[in-house]
Amino acid sequence: MAERDMKNFGAIAANPYSWPFDGVWSAIDTALLLLGFQNGNIAALSAGPELEAAMELLEGAKKAGLTVVAARRGADPSESAIAARRRLLGDHVPARHSAEWALSDRLELPDNAILVDHGGDNAFFRTGLEDELRQRGVRNLLVTGLPTEGIVHATQRAANDMGFECLTVADACKGTSPLRHSAQLRITTFGNGLFGTVAATADVLAALTTIQE
Repeated sequence: MAERDMKNFGAIAANPYSWPFDGVWSAIDTALLLLGFQNGNIAALSAGPELEAAMELLEGAKKAGLTVVAARRGADPSESAIAARRRLLGDHVPARHSAEWALSDRLELPDNAILVDHGGDNAFFRTGLEDELRQRGVRNLLVTGLPTEGIVHATQRAANDMGFECLTVADACKGTSPLRHSAQLRITTFGNGLFGTVAATADVLAALTTIQE
C-alpha cells in the first residue's frame, strides 16, 4: 500500500463543521458516491454543470486513490414494492438496461469501482453496499447525485444511521427545483449537522491535494 494512502488529507471547511468531525480521512477510508448520474436524470434535470462537477471529483478521487461508488436506480420486470409504489405516485423510474437507466458515458469509472443497482431512493437498501464499504475499510463518504431530495438525501440519511461520516458536495447535486435542492441541504446541516455536512467541489478538490504531516 502506498505511503500516500495512509496519510490524512487536509480538513474541509464544510457547513456546519470542519469535515470530517475527527479530522481523519485518507484514501483508504474514504469513498466518493456518484448517485443517479444516469442519462435520464441528467436530461430531465438539465444537470450538465452538476455532471461536470462530478467528473472533476471523480478524477480527483482516482488520482488520490479513493474508493468510487456509482449507483443506478431502475425498474425491472420483477418490480419491487418500493419501485411500484414510487411509480404509482408519479415518479419515473427507468427500466433497467434502457438508455435512460445507463450511467453517463462521460463518467470514466476505475476498474475497481463499486456498481450498485437499486429500485428505491436509498442505494444501501438490499444492495450489499454497506458490507462492501466495510470490507474496504471505508468510514467517510463524499456524496454527489441526482436528485438532491431523492437518492442523495435518502442514501446519505441511511449512511449516517450506519455510522458513516458524510459530506454532500452541493454543486455536484441538483434537485427537481432550486427550492427543493436548497431545502434538502438545509435539512442535512440542521442541528449542527444532523445528517452530515455540505461543501463545494473546489473545497473537496483542494483538500485532496493537501496531505497533513
